[in-house]
Amino acid sequence: MVELTAAHWVYALFIVAVLVTMTFRRETPLVCIIGSLVLSWVITGDLIKAVQAVFNAITVAVSELLGVVVIISMIVAMAKMLEETGLAETMFRPVQGIMKTPAVAFWVMGFVIMIVAWVIWPSPAIALVGALLLPAAVKVGLPPIGAAMAISMFGYGCALTTDFIIQGAPGITAKAAGVSVGDVMAKSVPMLIVWAAIALPLSFRTIRKDIRAGACEPVECTLFEKPPKEEAEKWRQAAPGFKRIALGVIALLFALDIVAMLVFKLRGGDATALLGGTVAVIMVLIGLGVYGKEGFEKLSEHTRAGFMFGIKIFAPVFLIAAFFFMGSPGTAKAIFGEGAKGLLFDLGQALAQAVPLSRIPVAIVQAVVGGITGLDGSGFSGLPLVGTLAQALGSGTKLDVATLGALGQYFAVGVGGGTIIPWALIPAAGITGTDPVEIARRNLVPTLLGLTGVIVVAIFML
Repeated sequence: MVELTAAHWVYALFIVAVLVTMTFRRETPLVCIIGSLVLSWVITGDLIKAVQAVFNAITVAVSELLGVVVIISMIVAMAKMLEETGLAETMFRPVQGIMKTPAVAFWVMGFVIMIVAWVIWPSPAIALVGALLLPAAVKVGLPPIGAAMAISMFGYGCALTTDFIIQGAPGITAKAAGVSVGDVMAKSVPMLIVWAAIALPLSFRTIRKDIRAGACEPVECTLFEKPPKEEAEKWRQAAPGFKRIALGVIALLFALDIVAMLVFKLRGGDATALLGGTVAVIMVLIGLGVYGKEGFEKLSEHTRAGFMFGIKIFAPVFLIAAFFFMGSPGTAKAIFGEGAKGLLFDLGQALAQAVPLSRIPVAIVQAVVGGITGLDGSGFSGLPLVGTLAQALGSGTKLDVATLGALGQYFAVGVGGGTIIPWALIPAAGITGTDPVEIARRNLVPTLLGLTGVIVVAIFML
């Protein structure tokens, strides 16, 4: 029988406080810092050491998650370079020609966003692809609200929930759950298939009336700050011969990355390193080939913007993860020393011993907690919690930890990552000129029915 100490109860109390804070749509870093301080004080019995532990926990969180931040920041920087030089527009010109009807526009726009979002993350994918495909989609009769739904359901509901290429989401979940990234991603595949089979057709069905009503005027992308027209035109016309060659080289490099990941089974940090190095090479290629002597300054300018974006997104996640990492066995030792306990692991075991939990209630608990953590509108802030909870519940009940982690991740990101939380839908709303509340309202039923299917398939997988 697991013996619960005061530290266990304090940890559990602040987990509940974090969930309640999220339920009221408030930011949670403040609660997490207080929780980290109180928990550290209880564990160490020394206020000075407790204050130091708060900082140490944050540095551990930064160290664990830094690779994710760097790769996303670099990809955003590259996306801005592709957009400014006109390479992005050339890349997607053939796709624009495929969109002949509203229905085709919805599905083509969605699938392209999904594929690009897997490679460069949804926010830059929306800016890069959405702005280029939206005018063509609207022209053939797809309403902007339909385009917004396609962007959010494919880009966030399918791509960000699984994050197969960059592996940011599964990387955080796997780290907290104590399993491999590959295991979490493998368990996500059936969940993605079920969610997509249910949610995407229902999503398209909701916009049929709008399609019959006719098209609206195209709107411009507002997600990224646009350069002055003269500046943009200058770089769009620069080095046309080089750009034709560069497009093929860029496509080849990314294709080789994907092949290498599959052939050599690169996962987690290895896959991130390969992709990050490729992005750096592409940035240098564009910097020298298109910008010429101004490439030195331009590469620094876009890199700075990319890292500002990455830090803006992930800064609160560091503070949240710092608290939850205090309860995970591996990271707790880095914070408190070799004698540190896995507090949430113990809580899960105690719960399993006190109540005969089977796969159905465990799956429902994990899904509900994941969904609640997504209410803050980021989806990523709850991943340390659902990962650690998966480890605790799975170890205590002999259920598959990777499946529980993937389930919690799908709900956390599916709810908060940009499908049914209005404040998470601002990128999709901004690029299409639509109301984020209306997008969330229309996405609600398809998303929830899809997530219900995810729970069912997870139960069979446990």
